[in-house]
Amino acid sequence: MKRIAQLFFIVLLGVVSSAHAGTKEDLARLQADVLALQNQIRQLEKTFAERTDGIRSLVVQLNDQVGKTSLVLGKINATLETQSSGDSTVIQNVLKEVKDLSIKMDETNTRISALAQQMADMKVQTKPIPQRTFQAANDNPDAIALSADKIYSEAYNDLIQGSLDLAIQGFNAFLRNFPTNDKADDAQYNIGEAYYSDNKFPQAIAAFSKVVTEYATGGKVASALFKRAKSELALQQKDSAIADFKTVVEKHPTEPEASLAKAELLKLGIDPSKPPAKITPVKKKK
Repeated sequence: MKRIAQLFFIVLLGVVSSAHAGTKEDLARLQADVLALQNQIRQLEKTFAERTDGIRSLVVQLNDQVGKTSLVLGKINATLETQSSGDSTVIQNVLKEVKDLSIKMDETNTRISALAQQMADMKVQTKPIPQRTFQAANDNPDAIALSADKIYSEAYNDLIQGSLDLAIQGFNAFLRNFPTNDKADDAQYNIGEAYYSDNKFPQAIAAFSKVVTEYATGGKVASALFKRAKSELALQQKDSAIADFKTVVEKHPTEPEASLAKAELLKLGIDPSKPPAKITPVKKKK
């Protein structure tokens, strides 16, 4: 950052030394340097947009400072265009503008250095993902014996926080170790949800199908059928999706998914309130 400030000041001095001749090449280079700095700050803003409010505020201030610097450069440019070659007052004014601008750029570079340090500190302070209970059980099988609720809770938290691979691993570990648990159908359904959220629709369909076939008496069948249909639509399997939506409407009419399935059928141009048209068999000619 110090090197940037030094280079910037050298360019500014070049502008002053050429002021008598009215040369604009150095000014153009100076403006290019400011543009590069603006791009640098924009990149910082893009990279760290999700960071803390304090850092975001600092980036906004930096953008504002560079914008003001650009305005000063425009003023210097206008001065150089209108100056008289022997007017010492004009030169003194330009020198003052350059000095003020140099100070502001030093402040800007100091802020950028502070921002870089903050980000470095944040990187150092980043904590590794804690080990999950099902992972610890690989080293100590006895540790899993009384951990059904904890394993399920950890996997569910991973699901809602977007750690989809960990969620799938956690729910699979839950099903391996507690296949008859009351939450087994929920765990299998959530595996499908994780795959669906990750746009892995074939795997989602397989997971939701297991809910329908292996946990037919559970409370997740309607939900699994509906999400399986949504996955089939994503794969352009329209006929299969329509069949699943109809199954939800006809066999689970009191479930919340029934109204959702009706809406999906209407979007596909199918009125779920109308019975399917009867197909009249064709009589064979004697």
